[in-house]
Amino acid sequence: MCGTRPSAQTSKIPLRAFLLGAAMSLVLAGPASAAVDCVSGSKATPAELIPVCGAIIDQATNSTSDRAAALLVRADANARTSGGLTAALRDIDRAIALDGKNARAWRLRGDLLREAGGDLNRAAADLSKAIELDPQDAEAYELRGVAYTNQRRLDRALADYDQAIKLKPDYAQAWSDRGATHYLGGDNEKAVSDLSEALLLDPNRARSYTNRGAAYKKLGQLDKSIADDSDAIRLDPKVPEYYDNRGLSYAATKDYDKAIADYEQALRLAPRPNFFTNRGDSYQFKGEFGAALSDYNDALKLDPNFAQTYNNRAVLYTKMGDRKKALADYETALRLDPGNANAADGRHTMMAEIARFGAAPPRPLAANSGNGPSFDCADAKREVEKVICADPQLGMLDRQLAEAYERVLKSMSRRSAADLRKSQHDFLATRDASFRRPGYDLKKVMQDRLQRLNAMES
Repeated sequence: MCGTRPSAQTSKIPLRAFLLGAAMSLVLAGPASAAVDCVSGSKATPAELIPVCGAIIDQATNSTSDRAAALLVRADANARTSGGLTAALRDIDRAIALDGKNARAWRLRGDLLREAGGDLNRAAADLSKAIELDPQDAEAYELRGVAYTNQRRLDRALADYDQAIKLKPDYAQAWSDRGATHYLGGDNEKAVSDLSEALLLDPNRARSYTNRGAAYKKLGQLDKSIADDSDAIRLDPKVPEYYDNRGLSYAATKDYDKAIADYEQALRLAPRPNFFTNRGDSYQFKGEFGAALSDYNDALKLDPNFAQTYNNRAVLYTKMGDRKKALADYETALRLDPGNANAADGRHTMMAEIARFGAAPPRPLAANSGNGPSFDCADAKREVEKVICADPQLGMLDRQLAEAYERVLKSMSRRSAADLRKSQHDFLATRDASFRRPGYDLKKVMQDRLQRLNAMES
């Protein structure tokens, strides 16, 4: 069982990054020209740019090349508005219709199609046309490389990045994306080399840090991986994947508390199934089975087709002695992901165990069992009680708490005993109300309460 993470992601270049050098100097006549024009004003807001560029586009006496250039600037402005993708593509289509030899227009349309998650074949074709019209356009090669990477055509992608870097040796984005592509291809040493060069050229590129961290993790250099993920978080603390990535590194070093803290921050930013699954894994490794089960269940509520979660929950059920549920989860994981070797091995093992020992789940722990909670798990109704019943460590803690409470209570005067009963009642009420809130550590709360009770005996 291992943590669940997305593959290293290549960075996307904003469409507007390529519009600022447009060779056009048309200014709308009248008062508006003092504030915004369709070139130097390309950093202005879309609301300011769109009407200014529109006046140039609609003026039939302007040359076709000037109108095409204005269409590209307006396309960028539309792309920066909510729901403006269709309008942006429509403007670029018009620009290409007016000036089919405008390499920038083909490049921009290919980039926008790629960024929008559209037809990658069409995006690559547009970028190829841009390269045909301008073979010295390093950005077009880099963007086509990204399209090929997204299609997992890694050899073609690497060739395009090579050409982009040959044309523009200080092109940090190309170094970064070539490094991410080497990572996807399994060449982690080359990935580290390229991403390190990207960071020398641009030390403020958070995505390069997290991708290099992923490569370091594959190489077993976990300290470097954690350092890179920390730098990514420092540069962009609102990206949940960066916390998840660092959590995986902490988990690999068996520092599960730090891993759980990172997963919790990732979940605060975005409740995603892989974040719940990864936190569940760390809880499972810590032996906190109830918390792990709750996280796996939450992951499957968000994505009932997440095969890895079923596999990891099956491992948990195996540890809990519930062979029937473990087998069912392994079979579901295999149905969703037939190539999951861990699930296949687990199912084979579980079928053999059921044939030998039977599929009956373990009996619920009773209050008098001596190794479980102080209450009868068969009657457990609150969620926190069910979690305590499912986790042997929590069950033992609950019993120790109850026994310590009774010992202290018997040793006290009537008035002191009344105060203790109230404090115990308040402890349980707060526990039940606070359970499952972000940052609440049930095990630590129970340990602290036990320590206080034990201190009363001394």
